Amino acid sequence: MCYYHAYSHRCGHTEMVFQQLCAKGQMIQQKCARGQEGIILTTVKVEYPCSACPKKVRTTSRAG
Repeated sequence: MCYYHAYSHRCGHTEMVFQQLCAKGQMIQQKCARGQEGIILTTVKVEYPCSACPKKVRTTSRAG
């Protein structure tokens, strides 16, 4: 299981950012396949909604 940082946006979306290969991944120099559990090293709460949300959602969620 590879290691990730999670960025939790105000809109509710979470973005996983790769940080480090696990021991198995280091042997083949590739991240673990999609669908395998990863280990979250830390979760960072982001004050703003993500860029994938529609502009209308992004502007209304800031007011709250």
